[in-house]
Amino acid sequence: MNARSVIESLIASWNTQDVETTLAHCSDDVFYALYVSEDAVPFGGVTVGKDAMRATLHMMLEQFDYLRFDRAIVGVDDDVVRVQTQFKFHHRRTGGNLEGTMRTVFRVKDGMVVRCDEYLDQGLVEAFMRLTQQREASGEVVQPPEIPRFGERRPEPVATAGSKGPCEKEECR
Repeated sequence: MNARSVIESLIASWNTQDVETTLAHCSDDVFYALYVSEDAVPFGGVTVGKDAMRATLHMMLEQFDYLRFDRAIVGVDDDVVRVQTQFKFHHRRTGGNLEGTMRTVFRVKDGMVVRCDEYLDQGLVEAFMRLTQQREASGEVVQPPEIPRFGERRPEPVATAGSKGPCEKEECR
């Protein structure tokens, strides 16, 4: 499989938020760098190895819902694939949204991703996370929905007392 096909398949896997299938495209010693301070997000910085990458991907999904994640391959040069992404992330705990563009540079060797470098607007992310930390410190949090693990379906949202929408619970009537 050529580098473009590997990345197209990886993108399709990540679009379903299937961590294990996404990792199946990666070498055991995959190098992942998210060029955002670890002080801003706990999964920022460098991650090496498939197990560490698994933990990082789960951490991302635990903190953010991906409301928009439109990836486009913008360049292929032998084993290097460049991708541009329009994104909108929803912070599960505070309800805030982070929106922007990022670019990713993948390196593929022998049909496996061996390196992934992601570049975001570090100032934007850090400002968003400072606001998020302030909201959490002041108690401005929302109850995040449960996250399904691989093979599970997301539960349908159920309205609670005081919210808009149908609610099947006795206390909502």
